[in-house]
Formats: sequence, structure tokens, C-alpha cells
Amino acid sequence: MSLNNSSVIKKLRKMAGNSNVLTDPEDLYVYSFEQFFKQRQYPRLDAVVRVSSSKESAKAHRAAQHEGVQVFKRSEGKSGLSQATSKAVILIDDAEPPQIEELLKSHENQPQKSELEEEIRRTGHGSFRNYALALKSFFSDLPSQKCLACKVCSGYCPVTSFFNDVETWSSKGRAVLARGLSSGELQLSPKAIDTLYSCSLCGLCFAPCFESTQTRKAILEMRHRIAQKNQTPDLFTATAKNIFEVGDPSGMPPSKRAAWTQQLSQKTAFPPKASVLYWAGCVASTRTPNTAEALSNILNRAHVEFTYLGEREGCCGYVLFASGLWNDAKENASRLLERLSQTKAETLITTCAGCYYTFTKMYPEILGIELLCKVQHATQYLEQLINEKNLIPRELNLRVTYHDPCSLGRHSNVYNSPRNILHSVPKLDFVEMPLNRNHSRCCGAGGGLWSFNNTLATNCATERLVADVVPMGVSALATACPTCHINLRNAAARNSLGIKVYDVVEVIESAMSQ
Repeated sequence: MSLNNSSVIKKLRKMAGNSNVLTDPEDLYVYSFEQFFKQRQYPRLDAVVRVSSSKESAKAHRAAQHEGVQVFKRSEGKSGLSQATSKAVILIDDAEPPQIEELLKSHENQPQKSELEEEIRRTGHGSFRNYALALKSFFSDLPSQKCLACKVCSGYCPVTSFFNDVETWSSKGRAVLARGLSSGELQLSPKAIDTLYSCSLCGLCFAPCFESTQTRKAILEMRHRIAQKNQTPDLFTATAKNIFEVGDPSGMPPSKRAAWTQQLSQKTAFPPKASVLYWAGCVASTRTPNTAEALSNILNRAHVEFTYLGEREGCCGYVLFASGLWNDAKENASRLLERLSQTKAETLITTCAGCYYTFTKMYPEILGIELLCKVQHATQYLEQLINEKNLIPRELNLRVTYHDPCSLGRHSNVYNSPRNILHSVPKLDFVEMPLNRNHSRCCGAGGGLWSFNNTLATNCATERLVADVVPMGVSALATACPTCHINLRNAAARNSLGIKVYDVVEVIESAMSQ
């Protein structure tokens, strides 16, 4: 029964606001599930009203009943719903939004690993099939005794609060949309596409519950299917065009890519071949050039002979993977490998967490490509130099905390190296945020979100800073990802928070210069 233009919907929208009265099929489908891996709990819903207080809930309840509509509260579950009714059915969403701190307290035991992880490993990497398998099994393999103890399953999502905690924009919402689209119960629509791309692919959603990468893999698979239907958002198709034409997602000309090398403290003529290759990446080359300069200066001080591709470097293709354009990613990787082979490098070092993740995880898992050289994040390489006494940081008076980039931390399990090199700096006061490592709150810039919805990405960065960084009383925040760096730096400046944002490599260079 369609209520879209009915008097009760008009009255509820006037009362609760247009965005909080939901009648789209995507919203009704999502709200018909409480636990996304089970069958629908509410087979029929005609509208959902998202409320933020008991007073608002009571007003909406009375207004709906006055119009002769069957209405029940989500907090009541099925007990508030008459099973046999010919009336229209309205659900009042009065559920408290999940908070990551509370989820962590309620799941203090070690997260459980999904059996599907092993199944994916058995099928082997190098095929789009393993991500399709993730989607197919997503709704049957994840539940554990821990899951079954929960009445509802929303997960935690850093973007949901900016949509007034409407469930469609939650982790559970995207999982349910993926279920409906893959089963044919839902048709692909602009709203479904917008929802699936308004996600940073951070993987924090169910981190307190079980150790699994399934959520983001399922969303990535859906994005790939959207790409196969030629419905990828125009922004990303334009990005792919830029990558193939000029080697940069934003269309920055190659002539500007190596401009940072002119600022090096020690002028360097990069040899065409060397055992070590520095892969600066698109973002560090043009938007955080201080990071690229810092690493190069450190390598020179440590007498490491290295090369750099400069204008020929191009893009690793992360955004192609993240947006579902996997065929384009494969073509880009093929061209990139040819350029890498010409350097004869045995080790590739990158300051970009996204590039590191792309080379070490996405290339083998999705494309079946293994780089012929060893890939290290800059923090891993610097840790090695410090341990070998080839790099000895000096004293630095700085109180700093560290933000784990999702691509380096949750996705690649590199947690210790950035911390170890910060700890190696005498007099540096390093303090850890409560939400760190696997439970680190996402800054909002990953998964293409920084480009797709920059306002949303900036809001997530602001929340990370205000909720987690400012209370630590630090003067500086260090990270190991240029995209996190920019997003957090911009958010700190816009909100006048007085927090300086650095790359970890910049901190180490400062300690070398004292």
C-alpha cells in the first residue's frame, strides 16, 4: 500500500522532517530486517519514521494512529505489530544509534574469525570470483553465538550519524542493500548507488564483533557489478579517464608530479635503475609534497641509493578498485608493471597507505598480480634503518598521537612500524588514543569517499579530531597516509582546533634535523 502522498505522510514529514520519513523501497527493504543475515523480521512496511526522542516518537505514534494506520515502535519489535492487518503499516525507528565505544565494551573478547575467510583462501586469489563469493556467503557465514545474542545488528559506521542515523546509511543498511540487489528483490537505483558509494570502505563496521573483511568486500563486489552495468558515478569514470590520459586521478599534469624534487635539501639525480624505488604516489606528489621531500632527505642521509619514476610514475589504481572499475584497474596495472620492471628495483618503498594496500592486497586478490619486487611502507623501511643503526633520530620535544590509516592498519595489519619509529625519537611524548589499531575511527577519506562526497569525508575527519584527538591534549597528530593527512589537516584548520597534522616521516625528518 503506497502512502507516499497520503495525508498521514504529509503530516509526519511536517512533524519529523522530510529526510526522516522514509517511503523509498530501499529504506523499507532495509528496515524490514533487524539482523541482516536472517530472514525479514517485518515482511511488510509502508513507511518508516526516524525519531530522535521519546517525545517525538509519541507525537508520531499519535498522528499515525489518528489517520487509522497500524503503527509500532522498533524498540517493541514484533510485539507491537498485529500480524493480520489490512491497514498500512508504519514503523517508528526509535532505536539508539550504536556508539563504537559501547560496542567495544560489550565485545571485550577477541573478535571471531569468519569461516568464509578460509574458504576464500582455498579458492585462491587472482580472480573476481573471491569477492563474489564474499557477497554470496555474506548472509550465512558471519553469524556466531556473539551475533545471535544481539536483537538488532547495525554495526558501527562513521558516516551514519551525518544521515541522522537512518539505518539505510548504516553498515547493516549497505549489507542489506547488497543482499536485495544481488537476490533481485531490489532494483538498482540512484539511491542504492549513492548509498553504496557513501562508504569509506574502512572496515570498522563490525570490527568489535568478528575479525572479517566481508563487509567491504561485499560492497566492493556490488560496486563492481554497478560498473558492469555502466552505472558507475560519473565522477569515477572521469577519474579513470584522467588516470589513463595523464597518470593522475585528479587530472594533474605529469609536469607537476616531480616538482617537489626541486625542494630537496640535497639535489638528487635519480638513476634509471636502482635496487630501491621510491613510489611517491599521486597524493603525496602533488598535495603533501613535504612527505615526499622528507622521505627522500632521510634516504639520502642514510646513504640509500634509490630511484624515482617522476613524471612516468602514474597511479597505483586504488580508486579504480574502490569504485568497482576492475577491468580498468587491470589495464592500468599492466602498464604500471612494465614501468616498474625497467627500474630493476628489488624493493619498492611508498609513503602512501593506499598504494601499499593496493600493491600488496588488491593486486594479488583481485587481479592475481604479484609485484616482482618487495613492497614496504615507508614506516617499515625506516624501522629497518633505525634497527640497523643506519638512522639515528635525535631529541624532539613534541607531544603527538597517531592515527591508523584504514588501508595500512585494518586492511594490511601494519600497526607496529609507525609506532616503533615514533618511540625511537628521544624526548618525543607519544600518547595513544583509546580508539586505536583495529578499532581506530576512520577519518572518512578512503574508498573514494573523499572525492565522491567531500563534505561527508570532512565531517568524519572532524569527528575523529574532536572526539578522539583533542581530548589527548596533544599539539600534533601523525599519520602514515597522505589522504588521511589532507582530510585531517583540512578539518583541523576549518574548525580552528590548533592541531598540527604531520606524516610520521615528517616527524622523523624533524628529529634528524635537530
